[in-house]
Amino acid sequence: MYDLLTNEELTVLQSMLFSGAEDAYWVADLESADPETAEQHCLAHHEIAALFIEAGTELVRRLVLPLALA
Repeated sequence: MYDLLTNEELTVLQSMLFSGAEDAYWVADLESADPETAEQHCLAHHEIAALFIEAGTELVRRLVLPLALA
């Protein structure tokens, strides 16, 4: 999924996903009084966080691989 992105694009994507995860957490915390709404936000937060971790893992792999080859 991330193969077509440059390192710069991947960095921007990871930054956007981090902001999205942070915002989702904030919204879920605000509406935690309603269990149904909180559950929906928790699911969205989980998906955004998983994408953030995937993008970060790919970026780290790209940055570490050239160092290992040197």
